[in-house]
Amino acid sequence: MGFAWVVEAQTPGMTHGAKVAPAGSIVMALDLVVVHSPVGGGHRSAALAVAEAARARGLTVEVLDTFAYAPRVLGRAYLGAHLAWTGALPELYGAAFEAANTRGGALEPMRRAVDHVAWAGLVTRVVELAPRAVVATHHLPLVVLGRARRKGWLASPLVGVVTDYGTHAVWAEKGVDALCVAGPDGLREAAGHRFAVGKLHVTGIPVKRAFESVPDVTQPAPGEATRVLVTGGGFGVGPFAAVVRSFAGIEDVELTVVCGRDARLARRVARVAERLGIHARVLGFEEDMPARVAEAHVVVGKAGGLTVSETLTAGRPLVLAGVVPGNEAVNARLVTRFDAGCVARPTDVGTLVAAMRAHHLFEPMGHNARAMVVHQAADRVVDVSVAAASKHANLAAA
Repeated sequence: MGFAWVVEAQTPGMTHGAKVAPAGSIVMALDLVVVHSPVGGGHRSAALAVAEAARARGLTVEVLDTFAYAPRVLGRAYLGAHLAWTGALPELYGAAFEAANTRGGALEPMRRAVDHVAWAGLVTRVVELAPRAVVATHHLPLVVLGRARRKGWLASPLVGVVTDYGTHAVWAEKGVDALCVAGPDGLREAAGHRFAVGKLHVTGIPVKRAFESVPDVTQPAPGEATRVLVTGGGFGVGPFAAVVRSFAGIEDVELTVVCGRDARLARRVARVAERLGIHARVLGFEEDMPARVAEAHVVVGKAGGLTVSETLTAGRPLVLAGVVPGNEAVNARLVTRFDAGCVARPTDVGTLVAAMRAHHLFEPMGHNARAMVVHQAADRVVDVSVAAASKHANLAAA
């Protein structure tokens, strides 16, 4: 593989170990471009996990934020609408999720036309970089890059990575050379959306390598506190205050609450814990989530694909609070089907965690969690991407 100077087009000042070129430099012999969208923190986390796995092999990688290539007001509107629907109108979000879970529809041509115009800059940038392969961890870039692939503007093969345990119809884009899915359920659903079976790969959902090496969970010793990690991802989405209140009066519990980038939420949660006498460490955005998960006996969170995959990979039982209909419900059903965790109302979480401890469930549920997940998922995605690049190179040389 070739060497390249790499500039990360993400959060300013964050290069994640890449070599940074002077402004205006040309990226040469680039192996992978990995594209994500900041709709929740999971898509970015999956993209960084793929980049981490690729760099470990000596591949050159550039990570792009889709929203950096559209008018800022549009990106904010897209994100704001997503958070509003999932947070304030979850039932309507679930209904819309199901209604859109089919190819075609009267409004689809209009939506696609808007996407192609709004994110044309992403296509220009990716074509300019000319990587050996492109990986996308969100369906939005697949829409515009898939079209560029079909039109012949993008020569690089395009690989999609589904970041939930089901495969919604929006992932089954034409022009995608390979689609990586989480498991057998996702495989069946993708095939049901008429995505070519020969292009489907069960890889699991990519997570950082550090989650793989987290030690197995053990039952708290007598007198030892139950360590509970409460998380809502990078945006701090979830019923945090209600979950924290549910631990009022429960003995031998220590909470770590990761509130993401919402400073006001962190202050509010800290006040709730202090008022109720709950031992809680309240954090903002956390870069080292593997370390936080490793400290915990149990993780409480939303049923997003990355929260679920990171926790399962680390062998920790999950309590899923406030599950939103749609993709979260799909993920939650998988967790409960394999007895790797439970679904609870936010107000019942504390009581449920106490019962899990009393019945010595942390260890067996943690074992189930680790056994059910596809491990080394990021490496598997890189395998698929390298194979797609090699196949393309061979075809081009023929």
